[in-house]
Amino acid sequence: MCLNEKPTMSKKNKSVMKKLQMGALHAEAGRLENAEASFSEAALEDPTCSEAHYNLAVLFLEDGRMDRAIEKFLRVVSLSPDIFLVHKEFGETIIEYEVPYFDSKTEFRDMSAFNSAIASYREAIDAIPILRECHRNIGEVLMTKGQYNEADTAFAKATKIPSDLQEVFHNVGVTIHCPGNLDNAISMHRTAMACAPDYEGDEISEQSFLETDLSFTDNEILLPDGFEVMMEWERPIMERSAEMITINGGDVLNVGFGMAIIDTAIQAHNVSTHTIIEAHPQVVRKARAWARDKDGVNIIAKRWQDAIGDIGPFDGIYFDTLMPPMIPFLRESSNLLKKGGVFTFFQMMVQFENIEAMADTELHFVLERMPFKAVEKNRYYRLLEKNSSGHYSAPLFIYRKI
Repeated sequence: MCLNEKPTMSKKNKSVMKKLQMGALHAEAGRLENAEASFSEAALEDPTCSEAHYNLAVLFLEDGRMDRAIEKFLRVVSLSPDIFLVHKEFGETIIEYEVPYFDSKTEFRDMSAFNSAIASYREAIDAIPILRECHRNIGEVLMTKGQYNEADTAFAKATKIPSDLQEVFHNVGVTIHCPGNLDNAISMHRTAMACAPDYEGDEISEQSFLETDLSFTDNEILLPDGFEVMMEWERPIMERSAEMITINGGDVLNVGFGMAIIDTAIQAHNVSTHTIIEAHPQVVRKARAWARDKDGVNIIAKRWQDAIGDIGPFDGIYFDTLMPPMIPFLRESSNLLKKGGVFTFFQMMVQFENIEAMADTELHFVLERMPFKAVEKNRYYRLLEKNSSGHYSAPLFIYRKI
């Protein structure tokens, strides 16, 4: 592994960061003695700096100083989080925020414990590839030294960290289902991915999506290649989400009209105003036709990025669009909510990046796990994890501004 390929594994002050940068520049230029000096200074200033120890290990390995390399690789391992324990604690922490059923009397908790777990989980995600590399390198060095049993142990530790483990960690749905059982989480994730692989069509930008001719049936919206933009089976999740964001009445915002499922559900509740942001011109036309006989509905035919500066605040917000960017909206959600306002969003799978983005909003949080029946004709939805009753479970992340 090259020096600049490893993930960040520790928090560094500016002085340590400068030394690491200088070391990398020296190494890239072939000035290995200078690189070693810079990395050693960084490690001396911050003995917990994994990057410094790892880079020194790589230099020692290239220079044939095998024992020193092993020493530094082991130092990195000792400084790294216990990824198995972190996975367990993160899943258990989320479950601590679970409520059987969200309603107007639900008490929200602040995010402090959750945010701490999120930070540890990020450190574990970043540590996964470097730990695998450390154990593999230790095994290879021990093989050259003829220490075959010790090498087998090191290789076994590397094998215990599979190449798709970062993906497993990012799939928080399986973390919630399997806290403390990483092997089961890995198996569940792989099963879900086999049933619902990544979209294999050409990469599509936001602008090209807005220019794409969509197909509409009674049960779904499709891209020209058959990719499902929205499906009828999402209805139970949408209708439950509508109940959540209308719990205060008042002013409600939905981003992404789609098949009108959630907006129709919102209309069944007592709200004062109902704002819909939709950017795709075909869907905009359908939204305007749908809204003709409804009072208090405002259709904003723009991208959400171009609309939110002129609207709000709201008593409830729902977000569900096919195209990114999503995370910038999540970070903006608190500013769009009134005090007491509720926010939730649809997730193709429960992605760690989305939860991480919400950590800085200072909103309070609860989790509701909504069971629903088997999903028919589903190629891409990844919440395929079943609960103990054999039902699929949709973890709904609900946030409130206190």
